[in-house]
Amino acid sequence: MYLIETKNLSKKYGQQLAVNRLNIKIAAGKLTGYLGTNGAGKSTTIQMLTKTLMPSSGKILYANQNKTIAMGVVFQNSVLDDELTVFDNLFLRGQMYQKTEKQAIISLMKKTGVYLFAKKKYSELSGGMRRKVDITRALINQPAILFLDEPTTGLDPQSRKEIWALLNELKRNGLAIFLTTHYLEEAEFADYIYILEKGSIVEEGSLDELKKKYAQPFVRLESKQMTLLETSLASYQTKKISANSIEVYLKNKDEVILLLQRVKDFIDNFSYQPLGMNEVFLKITGKVMHHDSLM
Repeated sequence: MYLIETKNLSKKYGQQLAVNRLNIKIAAGKLTGYLGTNGAGKSTTIQMLTKTLMPSSGKILYANQNKTIAMGVVFQNSVLDDELTVFDNLFLRGQMYQKTEKQAIISLMKKTGVYLFAKKKYSELSGGMRRKVDITRALINQPAILFLDEPTTGLDPQSRKEIWALLNELKRNGLAIFLTTHYLEEAEFADYIYILEKGSIVEEGSLDELKKKYAQPFVRLESKQMTLLETSLASYQTKKISANSIEVYLKNKDEVILLLQRVKDFIDNFSYQPLGMNEVFLKITGKVMHHDSLM
């Protein structure tokens, strides 16, 4: 079931087309990755999907007969008060949703792992702790879908790992997640991926579909018997790297074992290079995603 579906969704600022005829489907209980470089239109898309920005044309359809569904949103800049404690911030936010009970807030804080620093001021928290609190705030209204705009930007590796542990747990519990990220390895957690370039979707699919289409794995072989090795590789797509090194491109990882069995008598060393979303993104857009690039 799709919670949200767009049909030819577009946004113009004067004569500038920010997003162009987007057709997106967000499935219940799934994680949708939305990728693009700086200025591609990611934040504009989220703003339209969450009703904070009116589209110039096109439609947004919702699962419950086109009425707005419960959403949670975490943008890059927090809306919480630096001088209030974590609990006070969340409790006050809860009063916006039919006066959410204190115990419900405490229960949610325990679920997301922020109860341990409930009495700390928001300003006293680390970046990773703040982001967990921001996500908790977005869950108070019990949303069917959670939107996250660059949730791990600027965080250290351990904090990023903790955020993803939380997001994966939320997904396992049935929450739909729509997420933008500049860390393309994080996109590999997604069930479905859209790649945005200059306001238009240029590719989409599951991780396996995109890798199969764009990211050809390869094995690098090292040998002092290169002539014999090259003869045995006549039926493979190869690229010679040096006098003693050659890359062999494969259709899938299952071919690796067959290849190594075939050439084992001619090689001194090998390394397997499975390709990921960084290579997929580069092949589709011709661009490298920079971690410090912000929307």
